[in-house]
Amino acid sequence: MDNLEKLALEAFERGKKDSYVPQDPFISFGFDSNPFLETSIEDLKQETFLQPRIRKISHYIGKVFSSHLEKSKKKKSSDENPVLDGVVYCSSQSGTTTLIELTYQLLKDHYNLNFVDAKNLVVFENNQYSITKTIQNFRNLLGDLEIGSESLSVVIIDHSDFLIDFFEEFRLAFERDFQDVSLIFIFSHSGWTRLKSNLALSNYDLFNKIIQSVLVDPLTIDEIKEILKMKLSIDGRIQKPYTASVISKIAEISGGSINNAIKICIRLCEECFYNGLDTASQHLVNDIGSILGISSNKEFYNLVTLRDNTQTRILSLISMKSIAFDYGITYEEVVVNSDIKAKTSATHHLKQLQEKKFITKKTVNRKAFYRLRDELRTLADTYLLPGFEQEEMYVQLESIADLF
Repeated sequence: MDNLEKLALEAFERGKKDSYVPQDPFISFGFDSNPFLETSIEDLKQETFLQPRIRKISHYIGKVFSSHLEKSKKKKSSDENPVLDGVVYCSSQSGTTTLIELTYQLLKDHYNLNFVDAKNLVVFENNQYSITKTIQNFRNLLGDLEIGSESLSVVIIDHSDFLIDFFEEFRLAFERDFQDVSLIFIFSHSGWTRLKSNLALSNYDLFNKIIQSVLVDPLTIDEIKEILKMKLSIDGRIQKPYTASVISKIAEISGGSINNAIKICIRLCEECFYNGLDTASQHLVNDIGSILGISSNKEFYNLVTLRDNTQTRILSLISMKSIAFDYGITYEEVVVNSDIKAKTSATHHLKQLQEKKFITKKTVNRKAFYRLRDELRTLADTYLLPGFEQEEMYVQLESIADLF
């Protein structure tokens, strides 16, 4: 074996011991890591546009807290049920969870509050919510927090959309086990609209236990732009492959959704890294928006803001069924809850909405379900649902338990 062959074999063996680790595209452009993986409280304090939202949420939590204490005092001299709930609702995918968590962090050391995430506690098995297991998860968690004592009086439940299909059972169990605790539910606008319909038709007494709800303002294009600039800057300067014009374009096509904006930013960094581009372009942003299905935002926006017709009604129904684990709306629900007379018309509208890439179709147990695309949920919550609510009409939407 000559020296060159020996050198090659030794190098080959060393290579076998070194595992291949693909480089993070963000690191290749000078970032410490993907800047969207974590947001510190210090970063959030720089976002001045959060201040009026924090003020609004904190004021509302204080209102629920005070009402809870007043009702608790009355309970001592009467049999009146002291429990009062609160509801904060918002546009989906608009950073509300981060906002709620920050507000909670600012208040928790001063008041008897606690925070739980329903998404982590709800159990969904075999096309069904496991209500018993879910309620037990809440009991276990809240029991560990000694919530039955006077140390805690208000619990904030994020992602409450996951509780809608069995809200009455959940609320009854909670009221039985933790009688002196008030809840503040955090819903998407679609989820809250759907729950109001459910309670108005089935349990208006429970609906009346909710203190007037509060709406968190959706993010504007300028606010999304500010978030992205902060995230994508190093020492105060926007880092390549991003530029100010590219960030503006991303914010413009995001449809008010910070999730959409983050998806585009991550994909843009990957495209530039793998194609050897030092700087991104607005043209590339448009291409990525098209690939991710975000480019249909403008057409959807025009439909839900400029016209009031059968399709906006159908989209409102679909939006209310496009939350949590729900598969979406069925053809039968569209017919029952809209003014469509001929069944062929419902089929025609659903087909058109599919062709426009506004909704997706999924078949489960030979039944077709139609669901709003996730990328459009923020626009639906911001512009579509308020118009539907102005009609002051309630709809009867089925739960998964009714379908299987």
